[in-house]
Amino acid sequence: MPTFSPDSLLAVRFHNARPGLELITIIDAALPVTPVTVAVEAQERKQLPLLDEFVLRLVSANIRTPESIGGVLGLETSMVAKAVSDQFSHDHLVYGRPQPGTKPHQYPLRLTGKGQRAANELTVTRPQRSDMPFIWDRLLRKVRPYDRQSVITKRRATEDDLLLLPAVENTEIQPGDLSLAELNLLLKDREDQREILAVRRVTQTPAPRFIPAKVLVYADEDRTDLQLGVVVDGELSHPHEIALLNHGGAQALGINVEPAPPRPTLTADLERIRVPLAEVTRQRADAAAHMRATPLSAAPHQPEPVQDEIRAISVFEHPDLLDEALTSARRRILLISPWVKRKIITTDFLSKLEGRLRVKVSVDIAYGYSSDESESDHDAIRRLKNLADRYPQNFHFSRLKSTHAKVLLFDDVWITTSFNWLSFKGDRNRTFRSEEGTLVRGRASADEHYQRYLDQIDAERA
Repeated sequence: MPTFSPDSLLAVRFHNARPGLELITIIDAALPVTPVTVAVEAQERKQLPLLDEFVLRLVSANIRTPESIGGVLGLETSMVAKAVSDQFSHDHLVYGRPQPGTKPHQYPLRLTGKGQRAANELTVTRPQRSDMPFIWDRLLRKVRPYDRQSVITKRRATEDDLLLLPAVENTEIQPGDLSLAELNLLLKDREDQREILAVRRVTQTPAPRFIPAKVLVYADEDRTDLQLGVVVDGELSHPHEIALLNHGGAQALGINVEPAPPRPTLTADLERIRVPLAEVTRQRADAAAHMRATPLSAAPHQPEPVQDEIRAISVFEHPDLLDEALTSARRRILLISPWVKRKIITTDFLSKLEGRLRVKVSVDIAYGYSSDESESDHDAIRRLKNLADRYPQNFHFSRLKSTHAKVLLFDDVWITTSFNWLSFKGDRNRTFRSEEGTLVRGRASADEHYQRYLDQIDAERA
């Protein structure tokens, strides 16, 4: 069974969420929120339905037949009789001693000891002033059940290069903006036994705050119809999607989609047996669904990968395969990418790569698209060079005169693609395209291409 990063799992779950459109990319985003403290009048949530409560109160006040209770409340006797029956089953009511000549259905009702205590509790309940924390969603303009621990500052969101989603408005939140029904629903979700009766005051954090989210970008074949999905807490949120659409959609967010580049083709014999992307996506979706439905403790032993396979890989699977190379390669890693960006060459990336170098894996990384050094990030290149200087025997880091190749090869796996392995998070212009590649697993094919790419690096080294 394959493994899935968070984005690739979202991709296989939601790739069919827009019929007729293709899921192009998943963008790390930040949803604008405001932590608020709400001063409320609240009381313990009553455990009885309202009619049942009145039945107990009226019986306690010596109104003791369903007919007379119905008369006080202005309700049909049959409705009151149902509530009376329920309170009998809860051992709150019994029949009292009848008067001479009284028919059975007219016997007076009497509270049991348990019922009297319940009636007394209902009588003495008084609202209490309380301060309660909530999260206000500034795109939806309503409170939502977000985890306060996930709230981040604008500076953090900017440093992480998250797409900042818009707020509908930034006016101060007033008590009248809060819905009592929504607040009480959130309390029930928290298993809080209190019920809010009134909102008195709202105190809010003045500085902008955000929570991480994901924006799914879908497009038609011509890349003219763009639609957005928003994933919050792991699920698609249609209210956020509608709010973004009302705000101008993809165009207002500066999101553009280019036509898909042609994928590198294989030899005719390999192309004939290559499993197409649609079938691979279906298989991965089935595997993801099975994984989600299987308890972790019951997960079966993971089988070894098949010895030979030739199949398509989607744009979303590429980062998973790069991580697989960095964490599991035993003999060799060869990677060619035109550009190198700091968003990929992170501390985590370098730590995993050094882990391979320590166990004597042979690593070759080559980059270079033109003579313009600014196309790659200097500090990312410096960090790779420093690592290569520390492991000169088995890490060779090369700059090429010019390369269009995008290749990852590790052990017996060879991947040829149009995906930029070391810069795929580096586009600040929010221009995206669908990148499809091919994975070939097999010793003979990997050995042949490994040597060919080493020769190419030697020939094109700057």
